[in-house]
Amino acid sequence: MPSLLKLQQFILLFFIFISSNSFAQGFSHGISTFGNLKYSDNFTNFEYVNVNAPKYGHVKFGVEGSFNSLNDFILKGIAASGLSYIYDSLMVASEDEISSHYGLIAKEVKLSEDKKSLEFKLRKIAKFNDGKNITADDVIFSFNILTTKGHPSYKMAFRDVLDVVKINDYHVRFNFKHGNNRDLPILISSLTILPKHYYENIDFSKTSLQKPLGSGPYKILDVVPNRSITYQRVDDYWAKDLAVNKGRYNFDKITFDYYRDSTVLVEAFKAQKYDFRLENIARNWANSYNIESIKNGQIIKDEIRHSLPAPMQAFILNLRKEKFQNIALRQALNLVFDFEWLKKHIFYNSYNRTDSFFANTDFSYTSILNNSQKLRSSFLPKKSDASGFNRKNIIKAQKILEDAGYKLQDQKLIDPKTNQQLSIEFLNQSQSFLMVIAPYIKNLKKLGIKASMRLVEENQYKTRVNNFDYDIMVAVYGQALIPGNELYAYFHSSQKDVKGSRNLIGINDKKIDNLLEQISQASNLENLKLLCRNLDKILLENYYVVPQWYSNNFRILYRDIFDFPKTKPKYGLALDSWYYKINK
Repeated sequence: MPSLLKLQQFILLFFIFISSNSFAQGFSHGISTFGNLKYSDNFTNFEYVNVNAPKYGHVKFGVEGSFNSLNDFILKGIAASGLSYIYDSLMVASEDEISSHYGLIAKEVKLSEDKKSLEFKLRKIAKFNDGKNITADDVIFSFNILTTKGHPSYKMAFRDVLDVVKINDYHVRFNFKHGNNRDLPILISSLTILPKHYYENIDFSKTSLQKPLGSGPYKILDVVPNRSITYQRVDDYWAKDLAVNKGRYNFDKITFDYYRDSTVLVEAFKAQKYDFRLENIARNWANSYNIESIKNGQIIKDEIRHSLPAPMQAFILNLRKEKFQNIALRQALNLVFDFEWLKKHIFYNSYNRTDSFFANTDFSYTSILNNSQKLRSSFLPKKSDASGFNRKNIIKAQKILEDAGYKLQDQKLIDPKTNQQLSIEFLNQSQSFLMVIAPYIKNLKKLGIKASMRLVEENQYKTRVNNFDYDIMVAVYGQALIPGNELYAYFHSSQKDVKGSRNLIGINDKKIDNLLEQISQASNLENLKLLCRNLDKILLENYYVVPQWYSNNFRILYRDIFDFPKTKPKYGLALDSWYYKINK
């Protein structure tokens, strides 16, 4: 089933090794960050699963957009949903701990005392779905191919790996350039293992619709490009009886059906064309599901509170464009975004304004401020009266621009550097965002800015974003439970010109670089909090983005055909532990 925490690749995972006496020579069954492992070396299953769950049925999910590739590891193409189901990694995360991983392909793991190397002992029973054993050669191949031909995020994440050494067929060691990268060991533990023998005659760097070989609980059954992809459970899956997999992967088949239009996607769910929906649009949640099938219980509508960090969803200002180098313009753009009006008229009062890159956590700069301090923090988002006029903030923005040398001539804001009217284009691929961008453009025009929006299809959108070809776009900065390596991807200057990188803003600031290095090396939680708060303050007071909103709830709808364990994980929905009701 689709990941509900679609954090960027695997770079939101973290690690400081906690040794266990259960294994000789310092080897352990798991690794954890800033704390002990919840599950002992002889645990039988995660607490949030039902080990007796029946395994049958065909579940369907709806997806907006399209796909043209079954290669999820490269920059090119749009990969199909659900491909993670066909692959296994060295270790796997639990969803009821802050950051712990337990052995999957790897049975045991050991970090050296100086934290400069990490060893894995592989399970000899681990196999690809063609029956061939998974060996150290496959681990080394996977690392090398991902860092040389994979998405740029892999090279960034593994930048501090010196080399990978085969000790024997089932024992491999990763050597590090230094022992200061706190996140690196768990990033490696989450490494997807690919079959070396399969890719000997296949160009890994190209998009392909050829069904790839994996070692995971599912294999691809059927593909209709841009329409649907169906996965079938592997009956003789080598890891089905491991503790980390007991009670999981209970459906015989999983299908992702694609719909190009968000409205059609909603209507298809209401017609029960697919089985589960995570609703992210407040208007839909309030108005679109007043239907008989919910009233009679055929469809369940539920909100589930979660304890996850709130992502920074925002309008991204591309600093690669000269006009956004002026902080006065960035500040003015923040002032005229009228969230309060949107909240009242569009969002049905269901969202909170985002005021931090670490919202809803103790890592946030605003978490240490009282109300009077927040009033003095001039860079925090400003409220309007929700009338739709936003007069006070617009006047303030006009004064800031005037003081910075901008001039208003014939209702046109003249850029002091170009002596031309300032123009801004919003790059957008979502129909649902039209009603958010439209009132924002209206306010920008009151400043004399020539503002417009370009709505493009998914493939063009991805190409333009990968090439940083935009003025303003919407992006989501997902944060981990313990911040770390993902921040490097978002804000480090080394990622500014890497095509496809997550430094979408184009930040190039040595002070920020230094903070990011310190964050990656922080060895205790209190120091990490201090560093993240400092980073948060710098990012906010420079107005690099226009913050939007967040919610602390999962809004879900599903057909009344599912059962799920009574114990729910704190940090996710654990959809892969759901199963069909026997009588359905």
